[in-house]
Amino acid sequence: MKTAREQPAEDYVIAKITLFGHTLKLTPALRDQILITTWVFVTFKQFRFDELILYPMALYFFWAFIRDFPQLIDMIARSLILWAFPFWWVLSTTWAVQPELVLRSGLQLLLTIMICYCAVLRLTPRQIMIAVLVAASWYGVLSFVEGLTSARPERGVFSSKNSLGTAMVILWLTALCSSLDTGLPRWFRLCAAGAALLGLYLIHVSNSATAVLLGLAGFLIVVFLWMRKLVTFFALVFLLVWVLAISATLGAVVAFAVPNFNPLEQLLGLFGKDTTLTGRTVLWQYAFDQIRQDPLLGVGVGGFWTPQDGFSTARRIYIDFHKEAHANFSFHNAFLEIAVHQGLIGLGLVLTSIAWCLWRITIAAIFDMSTPVTLFICLSLILLTRSLTEIGLLMPFSLLSMLFIMGGLFTLRQVYIPKQGEITSNPQIVS
Repeated sequence: MKTAREQPAEDYVIAKITLFGHTLKLTPALRDQILITTWVFVTFKQFRFDELILYPMALYFFWAFIRDFPQLIDMIARSLILWAFPFWWVLSTTWAVQPELVLRSGLQLLLTIMICYCAVLRLTPRQIMIAVLVAASWYGVLSFVEGLTSARPERGVFSSKNSLGTAMVILWLTALCSSLDTGLPRWFRLCAAGAALLGLYLIHVSNSATAVLLGLAGFLIVVFLWMRKLVTFFALVFLLVWVLAISATLGAVVAFAVPNFNPLEQLLGLFGKDTTLTGRTVLWQYAFDQIRQDPLLGVGVGGFWTPQDGFSTARRIYIDFHKEAHANFSFHNAFLEIAVHQGLIGLGLVLTSIAWCLWRITIAAIFDMSTPVTLFICLSLILLTRSLTEIGLLMPFSLLSMLFIMGGLFTLRQVYIPKQGEITSNPQIVS
């Protein structure tokens, strides 16, 4: 009789749970699916005391990373660029204004990268897609119910309409991809279609220009990649080029024919915005000034936003934007935020990491017709577009950044012989 250690990974059972006469076998794959889904659920939206769930789970994933390190060596060796920025973040402790804060957040960022490797080793893109759908649907339902009685329905259960808009774009696109995924049960796809309609409705409720444009762009990407099953990829590219050319020509005709016509100003006006993006461009000028003072190394995390200092630039910004001294604030641009705190060297490392992940995901989307891969392209679009007006890019425990990194890592999975508690993986992206 085989012992548990000698059993194949797919037969290895951690525990058995009997409910109403049915026995549920808790396998390593199911365990990690539950843990990753819980992690996505908790990080999708911050709530009070969420660290009581996050920190114990983070410790488990740290242990799992060490346990599975022999199986991760090849993947790590071919994605070393992903570790460059976290190590630079930790290194900035030596010159940062608040070294304790930098060290703590830097270690959290390293742990965030480890969790991405653990998730990719154990799960498939489809399982990640389901985890995101479950979390997004839950907050979508809560926001819908909150909007029925709230005086500010455009916020839902989130802190701002932009936060609701971004979250519901994730729901809209994840649910849309799930409803088109023939690898899922029909009943699940029907539920996903309903969740997609809910996400689309809440995007409209949020009245966020970024969310509307992202929702439309993501929809076009999903349709474009899905149509590859009907026609050749090159025919689609040819059609896309012609559509873009015609659109650009019509836009130019309108711009020259209508006096004093500014399409950007007209578009922003539809959502109650001005050309300063609600003061963001003013903030960006402050960031450029700070970057000129410390261009290469930056000031480290927490080194700029010091409103308690009455003589600091941050104090002046807080006064200009009517913020309380204890409020959290940012430059509302992830790239400028990084350049100020980690310098242009840190920004260069981030851009290189982004280029690596985006290249891997794009190539995978071209040659792999599975729907979950399409979702990673959409999530990349959301992350990079959101980074132009918000922070969160490659920050500790940032869900969108983690999903973006996972999308790149899924292209590196290798075949290995499973041991106790391990599952096999394929060299290509697994649906």
